[in-house]
Amino acid sequence: MTSEPSRVTKPRRRFYGWTVVAASGVMNALGGSVHWQGFQVLFLPVATGLNLSHAQTALAFSLARAENGVMGPATGWLIDRYGVRPLMIGGTVVAGAGYVLLSQTNTYLAFLLVYLLLVSVGGSTTFMQASTTAINHWFIRKRGIAMAINSAAFRFGGALTVPALSWLVLHYGWQTASLWIGLFMIAAITPLGLFFKRSPESVGQRPDGAPVAPGAALSDTKRSAPASAGRRALGPHPPTKSGAGTGPVPPRESATADDEDDWGVKEALKTKAFWVLALGTVLRMSAHGAVFVHLIAILVSKGQDQQVSANMVGIMALVSVPLILIAGWASDRMSRQKILAVCYVSSGVALLLLTLVDGTVPLMLALVLFTGTEAGASLNWAIVGDLFGRKKYATIRGLLAPIYNAALVVTPVAAGLVYDNTGSYNYALVGGAGLFIAAAFIFLLLKRPVRAVPTT
Repeated sequence: MTSEPSRVTKPRRRFYGWTVVAASGVMNALGGSVHWQGFQVLFLPVATGLNLSHAQTALAFSLARAENGVMGPATGWLIDRYGVRPLMIGGTVVAGAGYVLLSQTNTYLAFLLVYLLLVSVGGSTTFMQASTTAINHWFIRKRGIAMAINSAAFRFGGALTVPALSWLVLHYGWQTASLWIGLFMIAAITPLGLFFKRSPESVGQRPDGAPVAPGAALSDTKRSAPASAGRRALGPHPPTKSGAGTGPVPPRESATADDEDDWGVKEALKTKAFWVLALGTVLRMSAHGAVFVHLIAILVSKGQDQQVSANMVGIMALVSVPLILIAGWASDRMSRQKILAVCYVSSGVALLLLTLVDGTVPLMLALVLFTGTEAGASLNWAIVGDLFGRKKYATIRGLLAPIYNAALVVTPVAAGLVYDNTGSYNYALVGGAGLFIAAAFIFLLLKRPVRAVPTT
């Protein structure tokens, strides 16, 4: 009797993509939350310290959006060309140095120049484009939950950093707080950029940790999938003209790296899907950006103390964490558009409630509904990858920046003007509600683009 030869099985390598998600999550929790939500905390102290109106203070944020709109396509191209790591590290250093210099400003002009040229450029590069691009490179089938984890980490960090930053500003002043923020970013956040590797193919892996066939060659520059890939995901509908979709963007649970349909930049711009996505993004970002810049000021105008208002924003961020994770998990199994629509209708209702209610508890309940906009943000960027793939993700995402940032130049300043002239944010809140609800309907119209079949 002969014994069966023993089989030696090679242990499966841990998928490095989850390390990328973890590094991005920590960066956004500690640095991104301070950068993006810290402006709410600085808003009233800067306005008071520099003797500015609400509209003037909001103008700094608005001009930063305009600058990001100009820089977005270039930054996206650089990320696609040179990889995430150098842009991630460089952006963090620039943002940190900007906060250090911001602590030395004493005039409105100096504040604008430093905030726009350093803080804004560095922060948007690191905490928006680079982090989402990195995750999109490493995930296809689990793209929704991976993006959601990153977004949830950002909000969890905000739940801690917004109240802490408010306490720091109220006790030591906004300039001292800016100095500490800058030093912290340079010393603690910058080294995390070293964890970002270019792509799964660059380390001999596949997206989502899919097994690699023995002897298979992996290229770091992935070729485009055949034109039938997008068609196959949508079912047996025949393709129409180039850029036309035949149905909603389906969940990617059964997708593999070979199914990912990579689009070039020029051909993506020719699709209806890109422009529908751009319109939905513009509408939701217009409302989200305007309200978030003024959120603590809105709560103060409703009779809340500034520290209490900051605590309420922190609680809202904490509540949003499980909702973001649930939305991300669900979006890998069902229509991302339908989930986005629910998120933005909820946010629109929340803004209407903010015009009607007073008192800490009713206002807090309205903010809980407003977490829909937090849950929807990561899904918006996941859809970019669903539609156009991995290869040119950063450039295509960057090309959306001038479009939605053009609106963000207007809406925060408009909200400030509304308050300066009426003593209330109510008209701005009603307008924001309308924008959110319109965004919900636009996302429902989004369909996957299909390449035209060449005629013979």
